[in-house]
Amino acid sequence: MTHKLCLYLSFIFLFVNSYAQNKQILYGFDQLPQTLLLNPGAEVDYNKHIAVPFSNLHVQVGATNSRITYNNIFASASGLTESVRNVYNQNLSNNDYFLFNQRLEIINAGFRLKNPKYYLSFGMYEEIDAFSLYPKEVTQLFYEGNDKNGDGIPEFEQTTNFNNINYAVEFIGVFHIGITKKINDKLNVGVRFKILSGSLNFNSKKNTANYDLSESNTGFDHNFNNVNMIINSSGFLNNSGKGFGGNLTSNLGGLFFGNRNFGLGLDLGATYHISNEITITASVLDLDYIRYSNEIVSYKFAEKFVLNDDSFYNPTTGNEGRYWEDKLGAFYNLNEIPIDTIQSGYNSYRSPKINTSVKYTFNNKRKANKPVFRDVRCQECLSNGAVLTSELGIHTYTIFRPNKMGWAVTAFYSRELTRYLNTKITYTYDNFSAKNIGFGLSTHFKKFNFYATADNLLNLPKLKDSNYQSFQLGMNFMFE
Repeated sequence: MTHKLCLYLSFIFLFVNSYAQNKQILYGFDQLPQTLLLNPGAEVDYNKHIAVPFSNLHVQVGATNSRITYNNIFASASGLTESVRNVYNQNLSNNDYFLFNQRLEIINAGFRLKNPKYYLSFGMYEEIDAFSLYPKEVTQLFYEGNDKNGDGIPEFEQTTNFNNINYAVEFIGVFHIGITKKINDKLNVGVRFKILSGSLNFNSKKNTANYDLSESNTGFDHNFNNVNMIINSSGFLNNSGKGFGGNLTSNLGGLFFGNRNFGLGLDLGATYHISNEITITASVLDLDYIRYSNEIVSYKFAEKFVLNDDSFYNPTTGNEGRYWEDKLGAFYNLNEIPIDTIQSGYNSYRSPKINTSVKYTFNNKRKANKPVFRDVRCQECLSNGAVLTSELGIHTYTIFRPNKMGWAVTAFYSRELTRYLNTKITYTYDNFSAKNIGFGLSTHFKKFNFYATADNLLNLPKLKDSNYQSFQLGMNFMFE
C-alpha cells in the first residue's frame, strides 16, 4: 500500500510534534550577538563579534497540557503504540498542542562598518521546527470507532470534524545577513535577509473534512464530505511512497542546498528610546517560505466520497492500529479511497512571529573602571567610569500558525552585578504554564563571553513530571 507509510507518519506527527520558538530570556539580554536574531534592530555596543562555531544551542520541548509528562506518557509504555495511547488517555482538548524546537548555530559573526552607525552581522544555523494541534475528534474515532458509549449500537449521523488535523515538521538550514543602523540617539532599526535550504519537510495544514455514519441497503455508509485535505512530503518518503527517502548524507547536504529546496526570508526590528529610562522594542520574524522540489510525495483526497461496509467502525481495544490497517487497507486495495498522488513541488510558509517589549532602565552604581564594552548611548561613561544598570520590563510574543495563534507575556528583571556578570530573571505566562520562572546568566572574561538560559525552573527538580522545558547556551568572542 503506497500510501500507508505516509498516513502512519501523519498519525504519529499529530501526537509527537509541535512548533514554538519563544526565547523570552534571550530577547534583549546583555547585548549578546544572538539577540540580533530575535530583533535585527537591537542596539550593538561592541565593534565586532564571532561566535564559537557549533557552541550556540537552543532546545525547547513540551506540551500545553500539564498531564503530558514523561512519567504519564513514556515511563510505563513498552513502545510507541502504548505511548500514543497514553496521550489519548489524558483526555486532551482541541486547544492542546505539543512542541519541539531545536537550533544550532554553525557560524555567527559581525562587525561595525566604516560608517560606525552601521553594524553588519551574518551566519548560518540549522533548525528543526515542528507543529501539531491535537485532533480530539479524530483520535476518538480512531480508538472508539462509531460506538463511543460501548453499548453495541453505533451513533448515526454524529459528525466527526477533521479540521484540527494540522501539523508540520521541517529540517532546514538558514543563511542570513543583517544590517543594523543607528538613526539617531533615540532610534535603532535593522533588517535581516535569509536564504533557506530545506532538507526535510512533512506537513498537512488548513484541512477541512467531516465524517458521519448512516445505514444503507447493503450495510453501513461511511460518508466523507467537504474534504479539503492534502499531505505534503519532501525527503521523508521515496518517490514510490513505500519507504523512507534519503539518508544521513543527503539530509545533512540538504542544509546546504544539496536537495534543491530553496526559500527566502525576512526579519525586521527596531529599538526606540522614549526617554533615557524608557525603551520600547519590536520585531517581526520569519516572513519566510521554502519551495520544496526534492523527493516530493503529496496525497490529495477527493472532495466527497462514501465507503460502504457491512459493519460500523469498532476497533478492538489494544489492537487499534492493526484494525485500521486491515480496514483501510481493504478499501484501498479495492480502489475505493480516492487519493491522488502528486509529485510536483509545493511552497511551505513558516509561521510569522512578533516580539514587543517595554523596559525601564535605572543605574545601580558607577564603577571607576572602564566598561567591558562601550555604551552606544553613553559616551561620557568612557571617561567617568562604567555604569552598572538594571532593567525592569514586559515582553510579549505572538506566533501565527494555521488555525492557531500562540502567545506569551513575560515580566523580566535584569541586573548587571559586575562589569563582567549580568543576570536576568523572568516570569512567563503562556499556553504551557502559569508559573514559568526563567533565569539567564551572561559572563565576560576579556573578549570571551559565555551565556546560558533555562526556563520553567520550578519543575527542574521533578523533570520527569514536567510538561515543558527549554534551555539555551553559547559562547562568543566580542571585541570593542
